[in-house]
Amino acid sequence: MDNRKNFLYFIGITIAILVIGLFLPTKFAMVISAVYFAAVTWLKPKWLIPLLLIYFPFRPFLTEINDGLKLAGDIGIIVLFVRVLYEAVKQKDYKSIFTLQWYEWAYLLFCVVGAISALSTGVTLIAIIFQLRKFLMLYLLFYGVKRLSWEKYEIMRLLKLITGVAAILSLHGFVEKLSQRQWLLPKAWMEQFISPTNFERIYGLLGNPNSMGLFMFVSMVASVVLLRMTKEKRWYIPLVLSFGTFLLTYSRGSWIGLVVSTIAILLIARNKELVKQVVIACLAGYVLVFLPINYADQLIFNALDDDTQKKYMEEGGGNSLGDRFSSSFDEEQLDRSLNTGRIFFIKKGFGILMDHPVIGTGFGTFGDSAALVYSSPIYDDYGLEDIYYYMGKDFYSDNQYIQIIVQTGIVGTLLFAVFLLNMVYRIWTTRKTYPNLANVAIMFWLFICIVGVVYNVWENQVFPIIFLALIAWLETVKSGKSEPLSATYEGKEEVK
Repeated sequence: MDNRKNFLYFIGITIAILVIGLFLPTKFAMVISAVYFAAVTWLKPKWLIPLLLIYFPFRPFLTEINDGLKLAGDIGIIVLFVRVLYEAVKQKDYKSIFTLQWYEWAYLLFCVVGAISALSTGVTLIAIIFQLRKFLMLYLLFYGVKRLSWEKYEIMRLLKLITGVAAILSLHGFVEKLSQRQWLLPKAWMEQFISPTNFERIYGLLGNPNSMGLFMFVSMVASVVLLRMTKEKRWYIPLVLSFGTFLLTYSRGSWIGLVVSTIAILLIARNKELVKQVVIACLAGYVLVFLPINYADQLIFNALDDDTQKKYMEEGGGNSLGDRFSSSFDEEQLDRSLNTGRIFFIKKGFGILMDHPVIGTGFGTFGDSAALVYSSPIYDDYGLEDIYYYMGKDFYSDNQYIQIIVQTGIVGTLLFAVFLLNMVYRIWTTRKTYPNLANVAIMFWLFICIVGVVYNVWENQVFPIIFLALIAWLETVKSGKSEPLSATYEGKEEVK
């Protein structure tokens, strides 16, 4: 059994490998990081999850400095997949290789439909592979985690690791904001143009305020679980810190997802103590984190010279949290959404669907990562080329569902619906036996479904991986391979 000291050594070595990799030539960084992730995963398959929890939240920052660090996570996931297949073959347990739930088959068939449709539309093979990687890496991790057995202490230390990573992201975000994006960032990020509506937001080491919001949500849930399991009030600290940082991301979609999923779970759980803890954390996060950081930001702004202040205001500085949310409904924002934003893409998407109703236009054709990088063979046909270049090639659909509808048609949309609905059905059936675990999973499911309305959330490198790892662990608990989390936890198993 792994003890706490060995795990801490492993965390330290992982951080050292990634930091050293920043200063190596690209090829050396790629080889060293890939070999390290592969070796650790093969020898200690369950240690891939903490590896990814350290790696993916910092990956945008790491790869901006050294592109050679971009493959380490994928290599680790592939090695995990091969490792569990090897164990199944070794034990002659061939049946387990193909034992999948309905939602797994639906997800895989959805990927097949998207790929076949893309080939028929004329999308390049490299663009199809690029997009399939986004979806299939998520599944390969799920497949591997589902075939491992997990003990309580292993899950608890993963939760602690999440809060630790979130604390680093938060503190860096404060430095980023207070320095007007001039400290502890890659040069390209410091010189990056930020639109007036986004200038007040924390981008962080994730390089994206929405991704920051998603990870802070994960950290808040992890902190609440730790608070309730250990009964130690110190877990209020990461909870309050994460919520305050969450507010500083000004992430409207994540905020809606948080409010709806939290209210739903509080109604389902009907636990007064949980309600009290959530209210305390929200108030403390606003008063102790959000307000002081904004106040300090204003003091620093007032100390700047007149020319810098003028430039800052021209770029959109000075918006409040209320301004950010109220602007969602003003006439200017609505006009932008109708002409080049989310509403425009939804209307255009249903127009394209009318011409390709059965299996859609395929991956890499409408507002996904592949189309962002490689453009799309249908943009010219539907008058999207001008929009594409007008937006500086930054054409995400900003709505996961319209992307799925357009790219996979009726067939793919039904398959994705089966994927989501069968998954939540299986989660719901565990509520009588494992209510706390089921409630957390339901909250994540609600959150990702809601956020998908305004983000391409299933292409995010952090949140879906954590979500599917959670669902995979739930499946191992259902099957009796893993220990569920009990009402209290003392951590004695961890030091055996």
